[in-house]
Amino acid sequence: MFFILLLLLAAVASPLALPSATPHFRLMRGSLIPPPLLPPLPPDSPTGLLDLDAIEGFAHTHNLQQSHVSNLYNVFLRNGSAGCGVAAPRSSLPDLNELTDKSFPKAAAMTLLNSFSALTSSITKVIPSSSGGYRLLVLLTTGHSVETVLIKHTHSNGKIRYTVCLSSQVGCARACSFCATGTIGLKANLPASSILEQFLHAQLLLASENIPASSLTNVVFMGQGEPLDNYSEVLKSLRSLTHQCMFNVSPSRITVSTVAPVPSIIKRLADDAPAVNLAVSLHGATQELRELTVPSARGTSIEELGAALDYHAKKSGRGAMLEYLLIDDVNDSDCAAESLADFARDRGAKFKPFVNLIPYNPTLAGANFGYETPTDERINSFHDLLKKEEIQSSVRWSSAAGRDANAACGQLVLGE
Repeated sequence: MFFILLLLLAAVASPLALPSATPHFRLMRGSLIPPPLLPPLPPDSPTGLLDLDAIEGFAHTHNLQQSHVSNLYNVFLRNGSAGCGVAAPRSSLPDLNELTDKSFPKAAAMTLLNSFSALTSSITKVIPSSSGGYRLLVLLTTGHSVETVLIKHTHSNGKIRYTVCLSSQVGCARACSFCATGTIGLKANLPASSILEQFLHAQLLLASENIPASSLTNVVFMGQGEPLDNYSEVLKSLRSLTHQCMFNVSPSRITVSTVAPVPSIIKRLADDAPAVNLAVSLHGATQELRELTVPSARGTSIEELGAALDYHAKKSGRGAMLEYLLIDDVNDSDCAAESLADFARDRGAKFKPFVNLIPYNPTLAGANFGYETPTDERINSFHDLLKKEEIQSSVRWSSAAGRDANAACGQLVLGE
């Protein structure tokens, strides 16, 4: 009798014993980023095809299989070409025949095409840069606009590739003293689909310039907003970016940049997406110096940040990137360089972080504090001191690329 009672209790406690109208699984498996635990829901209103939650909810309610969802994205993102990851993006919905030719049930296909749009956002302006990159102004259905930046890289062998810099919010609440975006405050969090549409817009722009979409190889979350303040939607976007049947971007080519407003969120990212690169906007390796440029650092200590980085390094198997904006007579002294070297060294030899030195790009926000860009001599001297301390580092001179289009680091504020 006691054994039977234990079985009954186990059945009640088991999630499998609980009836549910929506199955607790995701149709689209295969991403290195795990899906959220909550079941998907069907869309309440017309939405974009890149809203994977809505597509999966639609698939559940119409009894579709994983293969149907995979085929949908095969047609939409690869024009029906064989295999995943071959970029051939489009800005229009597939037609009915394209879907049914891929074994998509006709009735479900007709409903889907009436319920979803290809894109919910649009590019209102493209500002080219003399560097070969572009700044895109993207209009959302809410009436808000965000900025997306394409950065051109030309290698010594002549090979050209692009990095897309994505926004995760409209504006930003963190108000870093050097950053133009912080001056407009936080207007809205972006849903994952709006983040993904920026990537697709970037692919489409390159295609319109007769540049292969496959040349877009890297993704950085360094546009408007603090990505970890919009954690759940950023994580969903990471899932779709890395999904083999969607954009198929290698996690090693994706970087999430954060000022670490709450260091514990870095530990959460390490648990949820350890294969994605982490960049921390440090800008000062002592509490006092960091608070000068990053006001949100006042709520946590530099020691807490260091502990979070150590946790992330152990989970991911590699050190983070430390982004350090060099501002003349603010954080570019020899003493500041020594503190930075100490902070990096404290992370341990196995997971020693890489330091990215970024010369300050002029902004109105920084001008209010009298900020100026250090001389090249001073920047090189700071870099030499780090090398002397055996800290892996480089000067990102390319961060100035795009200044003429207001697309350089820290300059995104929706200016024309």
